[in-house]
Amino acid sequence: MMKLHVVSFQVPFPPDYGGLIDVYYKLKALKKAGCSIVLHTYRYGVEEQPALYEVADSVYYYERYTGWRSMFTILPYIVYSRRDELLLKRLCADDYPILFEGLHTCYFLPNQLLRNRQKWVRMHNVEHEYYRFLGKSTVSWWKKCYYYLEAWRLRQYERVLLHADKIFAITNTDAAYFIRKYPPVLTYCLPCFFDDAGLKENNIEKLDKGGYILYHGNLSVLENVRVVDYILDNLVVGLEAGVQVLIAGKNPDKNMQEKIARIQGVSLVANPSQEEMETLIASARINLLFTFQNTGIKLKLIYSLMKGRGHCLVNSMMIPDRRFAELCVIVDTKEAQIAAIRELYDKPLLPEALQWRQQALRGMGYSNQVTSILR
Repeated sequence: MMKLHVVSFQVPFPPDYGGLIDVYYKLKALKKAGCSIVLHTYRYGVEEQPALYEVADSVYYYERYTGWRSMFTILPYIVYSRRDELLLKRLCADDYPILFEGLHTCYFLPNQLLRNRQKWVRMHNVEHEYYRFLGKSTVSWWKKCYYYLEAWRLRQYERVLLHADKIFAITNTDAAYFIRKYPPVLTYCLPCFFDDAGLKENNIEKLDKGGYILYHGNLSVLENVRVVDYILDNLVVGLEAGVQVLIAGKNPDKNMQEKIARIQGVSLVANPSQEEMETLIASARINLLFTFQNTGIKLKLIYSLMKGRGHCLVNSMMIPDRRFAELCVIVDTKEAQIAAIRELYDKPLLPEALQWRQQALRGMGYSNQVTSILR
């Protein structure tokens, strides 16, 4: 039996957003493959989660050193605030390989006490690009300063990956970047892990036969707030009367709630459960999947393609590589998006098309396989 340390940037339960979904279902896949997992996880504002013992044999929790004291350093804040020495001590207690989840957790990657260990890093993004996009998107001057500073720090710090034995990138585009930047390190594309179980029977019975258009995501994330504003301000006005638009996701702020309440034909589903969200995705005639930030992989795209029974209407930035072009309808201008919605709304996908879409995704590696990690 293979034994493995996994260092997570945050408590991966409940798996309710992209990064945590990848971590949790990766742990689940490793456990199923016969790995014995020692999970180390940083937490902030999250209690201990007994459910993690279903995917790990041991679980250790660490507090982050948050606040201004962790800002005054050349290291990225997301790294320096995760520097608990007890983690290093526990990693040194044996010789198991170590999987670091993201640059966030790599504070001890170059430590000399780990120089003879197998050390692997899962990269969910090219992090400095992600933070640069955040800086570009925010209107708050102090947040803009923080994001741009963190992007600069992350770009400098990224060379720590030269201390890794393997890099597991989440997309082919990211893998090509890391291969070019760090040729001595073995780099693989390991597609994201997710809940790949089929739609539950009790959820099939709840499918809405009336139909609607759905946008879903974490509604407290700046990128998603921008997309919601774009949909409300530019697309809804061009739709025919009677077409329903649903906005669903976590933690919408008061401004979003009030804005949606003022627009006829648009409804908000705040903080749906995982089963409710699954049903919403499956019932939608069209899943709108737009982004203005082309970093990493958007798990909402994988879920909508795998579990949705309607069309996936996306913009180009949403597509991680060209293989997705056959699975989605790609439109980039406001006029083309409105025209596509009008065309697709009353055109249901045939069961054969849905089955082909799911098979194509699995053929692209979206199947929770852990062979790249275990070999």
